Amino acid sequence: MSIIKEVEAIPLKIPYVRPFVLSRGLVGKPGVPGDHIYVKIETSDGVVGWGEARPMHTWMYETLETAYTSLKRYIAPAIKGMDAFSLNKILKTLDRVLTPVVSSGQPFIKSAVETALYDIIGKVTGQPLHRLIGGKTTDHIELSAMMSGEPEAMAEYAREMASKGYRCFKVKIMGDPEEDARRLRAVGDAVPGADIWADANQAYTSYSVRRLLELIKDIRGIICLEQPVPTWDYDGLRRIVSMSPIPVAVDESVFSHYDLLKLISMDALDLVVLKLAKSGIVGNLKIAALAEAAGIDLFASGMTESGVGFAASLHLYSTLPIVAPIDINGPQFLEDLLVDGLEFEGAKVKVPDKPGLGVEVKEEKLEEYRVKIEL
Repeated sequence: MSIIKEVEAIPLKIPYVRPFVLSRGLVGKPGVPGDHIYVKIETSDGVVGWGEARPMHTWMYETLETAYTSLKRYIAPAIKGMDAFSLNKILKTLDRVLTPVVSSGQPFIKSAVETALYDIIGKVTGQPLHRLIGGKTTDHIELSAMMSGEPEAMAEYAREMASKGYRCFKVKIMGDPEEDARRLRAVGDAVPGADIWADANQAYTSYSVRRLLELIKDIRGIICLEQPVPTWDYDGLRRIVSMSPIPVAVDESVFSHYDLLKLISMDALDLVVLKLAKSGIVGNLKIAALAEAAGIDLFASGMTESGVGFAASLHLYSTLPIVAPIDINGPQFLEDLLVDGLEFEGAKVKVPDKPGLGVEVKEEKLEEYRVKIEL
């Protein structure tokens, strides 16, 4: 048996090579690195598994400090001595020591632990992660290009990314209908025929979004409007779905299949956006199965993770019928992905086929970016 022997939290700050801003605040920029925690789990038979959490307090409540202390003080003591293959039991244990409120509790650090366990199981069995969850349906994942900022800068960046083979552009909009319309129009004009994924990150209300919808009705190529209202505003989502000619995708309002069931029952979404970080591997598979039963198509994104979270997302999304290029944008923004083994070709990346995550963590790089947690 592969018994969990050690559980380590490695807090990191990874530099950004370009600015990333969303409606709720700064994500990172040169000189302002992003917060990451690598989870390292070692078993009794010497196998090491890796997971990654990307806390972002401008997106949800988990921070570098809370993720670190949750792992050190609650998760690690609870799972040491358990069989790494007993995933169902371990996931129930995580929910016992960090109890969910409504549908989830500390999901980012729990997802990182789950990823590390799947990495271990894959290494022990000699199988890539995607084979442990049903097998990939594609050898390559196509990526979207994420952009934020002023309209002119977005247009220039869109042309640059289009020259590299990108055909889908995720545009961060900020809550000002006139300015956001200029952003979307600038990208559409810069790359005619492109797919445009508008992401509001909760910046609107069901009233204020009406003006935006009026201003962008003639912009071709907008494939969805993501999370226009706050996470809790299911009624607002329902009103927008009933009036919007653009499909409404839901991200921050869906952390579990329980959340999705409520939204489906209210006719409050057209699309659901998966994230490894917010739902884990098992949780995302449950969401995907429920969405399929309800005829809801899948989009997928990430939290600007480095190589471990990025690789885990590749495995997960390669097994699911995602209908648009995927927004896992660490390679666009981070100075270093901290792993070897990823293969890129333009806007596409190969799904790893080596055991577990299929990548090798560069542990010397972890020491370069490691920080001390001040509590």
